[in-house]
Amino acid sequence: MEKLEAGVPDDAPASTRSWKLAFSAMGNRNYRYFYTGQTLSLIGTWTRTAALGWVAYRATNSAFLLGIVFMLNALPLLLFATYAGSLADRIPKIRIFTVTSWFSLLSSAGLGLMLIFGPVHVGALMVFALLWGLSTAFEMPARQTLMVELVGKKDLVNAIALNSAMVNTTRIVGPAIGGLLLGTVGAAWCFLLDALSYFAVLYALHKIELPASHYEPKQIKASWAHTLEGFAYLRTNPSVATAIALMAVMGTGGWAYQSQMSAFVVSRLHLGETQYGWLLAVNGAGACAASLVVAFQGARIVRRRTLFIGAVLYSLFMIAFGAMHQFLPAAVLLFCAGFGIILFFSVGNSLVQTQSPDHLRGRLMGIWALVFGGGMPLGSFWMGAVAERTNSGFALQLGGLFCLVGALVVFAIFRRRLREGAAVAA
Repeated sequence: MEKLEAGVPDDAPASTRSWKLAFSAMGNRNYRYFYTGQTLSLIGTWTRTAALGWVAYRATNSAFLLGIVFMLNALPLLLFATYAGSLADRIPKIRIFTVTSWFSLLSSAGLGLMLIFGPVHVGALMVFALLWGLSTAFEMPARQTLMVELVGKKDLVNAIALNSAMVNTTRIVGPAIGGLLLGTVGAAWCFLLDALSYFAVLYALHKIELPASHYEPKQIKASWAHTLEGFAYLRTNPSVATAIALMAVMGTGGWAYQSQMSAFVVSRLHLGETQYGWLLAVNGAGACAASLVVAFQGARIVRRRTLFIGAVLYSLFMIAFGAMHQFLPAAVLLFCAGFGIILFFSVGNSLVQTQSPDHLRGRLMGIWALVFGGGMPLGSFWMGAVAERTNSGFALQLGGLFCLVGALVVFAIFRRRLREGAAVAA
């Protein structure tokens, strides 16, 4: 209760104390800069993501090739996330973040300019999707582990939850803007808007002031032993291992649902660009609601049980969503599915970071990104293949069923291991 005593008067109303605690990380100047820059940048990112899916499907009219585009976007996470996590433990994270921001800025500007001068072949879309994925692979572990250096361990769960809320608030705004731009001025301006938005995060990174120790070179040599040390730690912490095992399941059958949204909107709901953008925005609203729940609850909700609740909620609502043919019920179900998957993701992220030793946090978040990235390209590929042979709705339902069964299997395995561990200890 130290934070309450330091930041909120004892005689303050309960509602005031609750709100203060829910936004406690905002008391840090560095985090405010980070949060503002990321908010503006992620609006551009979600605008770009919405446009990429729409342009890819309209260019090919193929659910399979649409899945391939998103598979390539996620593939670098599978290939490089573990090394990127090791890198984040060895060199200043803020410098990694700066380089990846410039890389993404130039990629988005390049595709935007190409689209201004005419249609772009799907092969070019695949190349740019791969470039954005490469940037994400190195940016994700650095950004996630930078959080503790911005706010300290006391406010880490709150910072992660607020960051998740910010990501998912921009998932409301970005796709809505994307749908509007797609229907009025064209896809090129979605990518150019994304490029411009990176200047906000670059300015924020310039204003962040970290202690000199952050920039001091670590006396650690790059080696496989150093890179793989995080995997050895998983054997000693079943909570972190459970979260990462579930992330593998949700990445393969859950998060990849975004790869089929444009095909579902066109082929099943028979809607256009604007409605596509609004449907993605509704999904983001559900995700934002889950993030705010975690922010208000704080460390109390960071439990393995909550991970399973989020996974099961997503699975059930996505199975129902895949059967829809009308916009309104589809939107309601997608809101609920978004709530479930981000409840899982936000709690899982918090659990891994709060239970990671300082010297291993980058590598463990690299493993988190690895299983997420490994699941995404695989999920996008098989969903695209299934949708091509059947339909996008069935592919989404199959993904939900995969997550449901996978979550139950992981729950059973780790519950048995915990019982065996307790019996040995007794």
